[in-house]
Amino acid sequence: MHDSLSNLMALYAGLLVINVALTAVLWARSRSVLYRLLLIGWGASLASFVVQGLLTTNHLAMAIGFASVFPVNLAFASLLAHAAKVRLSTGPLALLMFGAVLVASVLFQFGAGFVWVGLPVAFAVASPSLLVVALAAARWRTLSTSVRALMASCFLFSLHNLDWPLLRDRPAFAALGFTIAVLIVFALSITAPAVVLEELTERQARVATEVDAARRIQNMILPREPALSGLEMITHMRPAAQVGGDYFDVYAGEGDDWVLLGDVTGHGLGAGLVMLMTQSTIASILRARPGISPSELNFIANRVLCANLRRLGEKRHMTVVSIRRVGATEFAISGCHDDLFLLRSRDGSIERVAVEHFPMGIGFLDELELEDFRESTFRMEAGDVLFVGTDGVTEAARDGEPTRGLFGDEPLREVLSRYGSRPLPEMRDALLARLERFTGGTYLDDVAFIIIRMGEARA
Repeated sequence: MHDSLSNLMALYAGLLVINVALTAVLWARSRSVLYRLLLIGWGASLASFVVQGLLTTNHLAMAIGFASVFPVNLAFASLLAHAAKVRLSTGPLALLMFGAVLVASVLFQFGAGFVWVGLPVAFAVASPSLLVVALAAARWRTLSTSVRALMASCFLFSLHNLDWPLLRDRPAFAALGFTIAVLIVFALSITAPAVVLEELTERQARVATEVDAARRIQNMILPREPALSGLEMITHMRPAAQVGGDYFDVYAGEGDDWVLLGDVTGHGLGAGLVMLMTQSTIASILRARPGISPSELNFIANRVLCANLRRLGEKRHMTVVSIRRVGATEFAISGCHDDLFLLRSRDGSIERVAVEHFPMGIGFLDELELEDFRESTFRMEAGDVLFVGTDGVTEAARDGEPTRGLFGDEPLREVLSRYGSRPLPEMRDALLARLERFTGGTYLDDVAFIIIRMGEARA
């Protein structure tokens, strides 16, 4: 009998150690609150096993030792409550546990037997799961099979907690008690991770749906075939994640045409949200004031974006370049962005157009005044090609590893020079092919650009 009991205790402890180790690995990888609850549950189980083995001097010590099972029951009850979508208030349960230990202490002082000393503690220990099971029972039909199985496991666990005062002080029932405990650990080892996996899978599916919706909205809001009178244009956008933070737009106004491009810090859903916010802000300003200057456009956009980001608690900003066509061949420009590249058809030279008209992009400092936003002008002649791109082009990393080098300006200049008189789709495709070979298809940042060729001057 003694060897059988020792084997059961060793099996029980081994199961707890395995569960603690596996759950710790899963929590370390995902940092999910659900895996954290599992880790607390199994870790508390292992600690309770040790504590109960140490506190055996008298009936009260044994009851206090058994009180260490309360965090175990509470952890699994919290997981069940989360899965069943019922509310579990831990404060009253903790007070109940404290009161049960006090009652047990008083009963012990009055010489009560083990069963009476242990019953209040056993009831308090079992109460979290019993309460959640009772609350979740009303939603039984809406619960998944895995949640129902966890309910059954938690209910059996609580029943086993309640039989502790009846079996713990009877050596003849020790093997039975540990056999039941091992079976319950097996049940919780299967049902609890199943619930966590189901919940995480559903959450990932919801996030994927939301991200896909954001990506579709972003793609729809970008101009598909941008066109301005007297200009050939072609664009490209490739987000590093499903949702990108790069932004471009083209507006044909009455006497004023606009080309805009920006780059939100970071990428992903947060950057995509800021990108959409910026697009709607700039579009609203241009529709309300079509004759606005590029510098004033950026000033107003900065004020609006700073206020919105403050409300969202987002610490992002974006570089931007705003280009307004103000005549047949003249363009006004204002921005804080990567330089533009202008290929001159008359001699094949490539000029850099500096974009340093205000500090730190927009959305970062709302203290900037209108006079802090400057602008400049440049001209384009027939056949000239203007490249406006984000740093996802020039700072693309070789094979996705920045330490191996960046794409830089030279390959871009080579493509502009070689394909300057060729159709714009050929120029775009040649640049993308160079990028693909250089990066090995691994992009750490969003890539967006607009290529513009000046046609015959308009009247």
